[in-house]
This record gives sequence, structure tokens and C-alpha cells, in this order.
Amino acid sequence: MRYAGKTVTIYITAERKNAVVAIEIRDSGPGVAEKLMKRIFEPFLRPELSRDRDSGGVGLGLAIVKTCIEACKGTVSARNSQPTGFAVTIN
Repeated sequence: MRYAGKTVTIYITAERKNAVVAIEIRDSGPGVAEKLMKRIFEPFLRPELSRDRDSGGVGLGLAIVKTCIEACKGTVSARNSQPTGFAVTIN
């Protein structure tokens, strides 16, 4: 909600594919700049340069998600949705 905005809808879906459940968290916000997508799971990355510790986190959220999911032998990926939005998928 911090990046998508308070008026944007957030969708959470789960789908079983054989023995794996895919969970997707998606919004209809502005998405992430394409130049940052390869780095989106890096610790301390803040997609909005205007954010700092006082205005919104330290850039660890997705890095922690990736570490936890991979520690449990899962995978996590992120993508921009079309025409707008951002999605994270956990398998």
C-alpha cells in the first residue's frame, strides 16, 4: 500500500499447480521503473528516491521476503502488470 497508494486495490490470489501453490500479490498502482526491476530484491533499494527512513522504510521488505521464501526452498519473482500495476509471485 505504501507504493501503490491508498486508493489502489490490492489483489491476493492462490492457485495450486500440481504440488506447488503459487501466491500472487498484485496492485493496480504505477508499478516500478523497468531499470529497477532486476534489482528489486536487493537490500536497501528504495524505488522512490524521495523516501527515507522517516517517510517510509529502509528498503528491506522484498529482500526479507526473498530470503525467507528461498530458505524454505521456494521461489519469488516480481513483474510489472500491464497496463499498470506491480505483482509479486511466490511459489
